[in-house]
Amino acid sequence: MTSERPVPCLVGPTASGKSAVAVEAARLALGEVIACDALTVYRGVGILTAKPMAPDDVPHHLIDVAEPWESWSAGRFVEEADRLVDEVRARGRVPMLVGGTVLYLKSWLKGLGAGTARVPALRAELEEVARRLGPAALASRLASIDPVRAAQIHPHDVRRLVRAIEIAETSGHLASAVRNEWSAPDRRPASVVGLRRTREDTRQRISRRCAAMVKGGLVAEVAALDARARPPSPELGKALGLADVREHVAGRISIDECLARLERATWRFSRRQATFLKQIPATWVDVGRDDPPDVTARAVHQAWRTAGAVG
Repeated sequence: MTSERPVPCLVGPTASGKSAVAVEAARLALGEVIACDALTVYRGVGILTAKPMAPDDVPHHLIDVAEPWESWSAGRFVEEADRLVDEVRARGRVPMLVGGTVLYLKSWLKGLGAGTARVPALRAELEEVARRLGPAALASRLASIDPVRAAQIHPHDVRRLVRAIEIAETSGHLASAVRNEWSAPDRRPASVVGLRRTREDTRQRISRRCAAMVKGGLVAEVAALDARARPPSPELGKALGLADVREHVAGRISIDECLARLERATWRFSRRQATFLKQIPATWVDVGRDDPPDVTARAVHQAWRTAGAVG
């Protein structure tokens, strides 16, 4: 596949404006958007997952393709994205990967590798150890097999401790090594462009987004989700705001506190995304607070054009 044209990719933290810019960039490139997002695949949760609006002239893929209780993985994303890239090109159009799920992008660019294997039985066992003996037991277990990664994780961070142990004990690879796989050759050529905003601009955009989510019916959407006969998948169950809205519905916190928690969680998530995205070899476009999407899209399109990803 080394002779194929690079696939244009657009990344950025939550609230960086990817969706609007992607639409304008697709119009410039005769493109179709392939969502690189772990949550927008789920039907019925458009507000909770901040699902983008797809105008008629810009097809969007991998949105609303799974039921809320279905599991969705990096492996499934890679398979579907590969198929869609080839199908879109066969129509004479340009496939564009757009999103902020770093694991999915990394898996598509570099291959699934050791870091994406998930074993529910082992994960359940490790989480039970944490409940019975405390996080220190997991930290000790990880230190015995991957001291480098153990030193990078807070000893009370159960989620990351579980993940690192899971990688090491099921794949034979160390999480500390897997985390450095960005230097590996791309499995398919790509041109990655990232959007970058100032901290204050990002904070304000997150605040506006969260307020719009609550005003737009987030509480009712979560109530409808929980009224289904089957519970949400583990992936959807981790969606930002879900636990806080449930607390509000149960009468334990006010709607104002629910909104405040959602804003804080989204801000922390955005900062983590920005940190992980720095690992990606990408061309970064700085977006001004008042820059309209079409202006940013022209800069993105030019970067892709320079890389040979678009004509």
